Formats: sequence, C-alpha cells, structure tokens
Amino acid sequence: MGIGYVVGCLTSIVLWKLDRQYLFYRINKIFHKKINNKILLQLIYVIIVSIICFFIFKIKYGEINNFITAFLVIDISNTEKKNLRQREKFKFYDSISIISRAVVCGFIAPLLFIAAFGNIYGIAYMFIYNISMLEDELMLFRYLFVILTIIPAVIAEIFMYIVYLCRNKKSAIDFKGDYFTNIFVRPLLNVDILGAYIESVNFYYLYSSKNTDYLKSYGEYTKKIDDICVKDYLSIAYGICLIFFIIFYVIIK
Repeated sequence: MGIGYVVGCLTSIVLWKLDRQYLFYRINKIFHKKINNKILLQLIYVIIVSIICFFIFKIKYGEINNFITAFLVIDISNTEKKNLRQREKFKFYDSISIISRAVVCGFIAPLLFIAAFGNIYGIAYMFIYNISMLEDELMLFRYLFVILTIIPAVIAEIFMYIVYLCRNKKSAIDFKGDYFTNIFVRPLLNVDILGAYIESVNFYYLYSSKNTDYLKSYGEYTKKIDDICVKDYLSIAYGICLIFFIIFYVIIK
C-alpha cells in the first residue's frame, strides 16, 4: 500500500515543467471574460472542485487513486525553475517566499490532509491554494487557505528551526512581536522569516494598512541574497520534503 503515492510524487518531479499556477491563471482568465460577479465565480469554483473530487473519489482502484492524488497535489520541483531564472537582486527576495510556499502548500499541507483525512481532502486543499493565489477578491478561498495552512506552516517552521539551530548554533529569532499574529493572519510569513535566518539574510515584508504601504525588515544581517543562497535554501527545502514524505509514508502504511 502506498506505492501509488511514491510513483505520483516521482512523476510530479519528473514533469517539473508543469506550472499548475499558470494553468489555473489561464482558466481563471477564461472565466473572467464571461463572469464579472465575484460571488458567482467563487460558487462556480466550489461546484467544479466538488465535481472533480467526487469523480476522483469514485475511482475504485486504490493505487491509481493514490497516484492521481499525489501527482495533482505535489508541486515542489517547478519552484527551482522559477527561482533560478530570477537574476535581478530585488527578485532574489521573492525567491525565499516562493520556496517556502512550495514546501508548505505544494508538499506538507496536501500530504498532511491526505494522511489525516484521505485523498479528497488533499486534492481539495490543492484547489483552494491555487485558486486563492489568483485574486484577493476571491475571499472565500483566501480565508479557507489561511485557516487550512496554519498547521502545515507550523510543521514547516519546526523543521526549519531545527535546521537553524544546527547551522547557526543560535536559538533566538526576532519576529518583531508578530509571531502569533502571523500564525493566524499570514501563516507563511513566519516560514519566510525562518528561511531568511537560516541563510543569514534579511527578509523584507511589504504590507498595506489604512491605504498606506509599509516595509518591515526581519533580521540584522549584511549578507545579500544571491543565486548561491537561493540554491542552498532550495536544497534545504528538498531535504525537508524528503523527510516529511518518509514520515507520511510510514503513517499511511
């Protein structure tokens, strides 16, 4: 039992050029030409996701179901292509967020829901995550994404904090007093900050409040993010994913 997950994961990695988020973007663009009402659009997405999950649930061959599920939900290898083609210095700062998001949303979260509740829940999370990335106006999916990502993000933080302790021989991390707020409002931000501390670089977060933009800096480092730093963080991300997949496989066995 579980070989379908292994094959599905490997297939997802082999087909690393498949950009799921771009596919969702293209589909959403088609819908936008026909539907301007945000509530109606979200309702249509809910119906479509429910129908797809229903048909996958009806597949009686267990390992085929597992293969399809793993292939659909695991989205980590495309991250490398997105990051290594970013050469401008300011874009390297986006790389930390891209990698962190891939680890949490493209790997840990869907496998966690599969292990805890079943394949359909992992697939549902994949849809919620990708749809939430399309537009801020799709608030139903944005809220669901934040709520469902809290625990997976905390799991990623545990792994990253262990890496930080081993590499930097330090225990203190300054979240500027925002750690618990971030957990429930911006769960991925704490993962980004930990990633920056692992690589001994600063992390800059741009946010808006009362029609004013603010830039917040985390860290007290002078080292700049470059392609070496990005590749190193990628290797750590792949290592975390490998360990979590082993844990996942042991659980489902």
